[in-house]
Amino acid sequence: MRGVAFIALGSLTILSVLTDAGRASLYSPEEQFAIPVSNDGKPVALPFNEFKRRLGVITNAMIEPKFGEKVNPDRQKFLDRIAELEKQPKHSATEAAALSADLLRTGQLDKALAQLGPRTADRKPDYFVFTTLGGIHAARGEWTDALRYHQEGQLDTKMPEIVKGLSKSQRDWWEKLDADYVPRFYQIRRNESDARRGLTPTEREKADEKEDVLPLFPLANDEGKHFPVRFVTAAGEYRPGEIAPEEKAKLPPDAIAIVQQLMLWFPGETRLYWLLAELYAASGDVKSAVAILDECTWGRQYGNRKVLVGHRQALRTAVDALPREAPEDVPLTQPPEPTQQPNPGLNFPISMETIGIYFGFVGLIAVLALGRTIWKRRSAT
Repeated sequence: MRGVAFIALGSLTILSVLTDAGRASLYSPEEQFAIPVSNDGKPVALPFNEFKRRLGVITNAMIEPKFGEKVNPDRQKFLDRIAELEKQPKHSATEAAALSADLLRTGQLDKALAQLGPRTADRKPDYFVFTTLGGIHAARGEWTDALRYHQEGQLDTKMPEIVKGLSKSQRDWWEKLDADYVPRFYQIRRNESDARRGLTPTEREKADEKEDVLPLFPLANDEGKHFPVRFVTAAGEYRPGEIAPEEKAKLPPDAIAIVQQLMLWFPGETRLYWLLAELYAASGDVKSAVAILDECTWGRQYGNRKVLVGHRQALRTAVDALPREAPEDVPLTQPPEPTQQPNPGLNFPISMETIGIYFGFVGLIAVLALGRTIWKRRSAT
């Protein structure tokens, strides 16, 4: 868990860097951060702790050390690979995409853009050049350009049939995400950005307060219309662990895996993280859900979103109501722990008789001391 350890120290420093940091199906053969996919094409969501570990590695890669500090090992790994790639006099399109992916993960956006910008004019366009360019522009908050480059990559190129570091099933699932959910995500962020353009700081604060869960699911219907899932019961109420059947039907079976993968491509997107929490809550995993919303509230500074805060309070109440788990590896016959730990310096039992002898001895010393004081006073006179 060394990756997660650095987050506690550097989270406040890198919040401004991570916000809106984007990346989509990056060609990074050494660091794919891919969700497992079975041979029959079904993605398998990562256990929450493993997902957090991988997200922690990516987060650590963004942390620039302060003056006099050492680079953390996760970031150093990326920097070493960048240095090796930069030694090469020339790069193929796929090598340039891999270099730009690492530059993007370490927050070096201008260098990443300079690597790939000229590659769009290549006679044989490269798929990962365009998808990575989309991620770079997303990281810069340029959502229209992000969507444009991503869509150009979909129209003018194709994902290679073999991608180093990915199984065939993973490769096919990534292609599906790039075709469906990444452009949907870019469209949402572009529309939100356009709607906030020209707002005053006060108006932006009010818009933040009213923000709701990211409407990623479901995709548009045949008529091109979206009817976002609502995480409520049939009565229209928010209850952790419950969701109306008609709302649940709007979610794909791999919804958690989809959002986990998007978070590994867009680690700074708190709206995605919030959505992941709602998916966990709807599935009954209230502990993972509240852990994410705690992080969104404090570390990611989303405590002014009224809907998020309300859901977090409901989840925390649900967690507090859960029965306490028994400690692991404790035999059922083991007696309960004492409410007060004994003094480790005492290695013998203390009985009432012992206590009586002790206080009797103390009383005798007091009587002798009093007698001595009286004797001294008489002698002095």
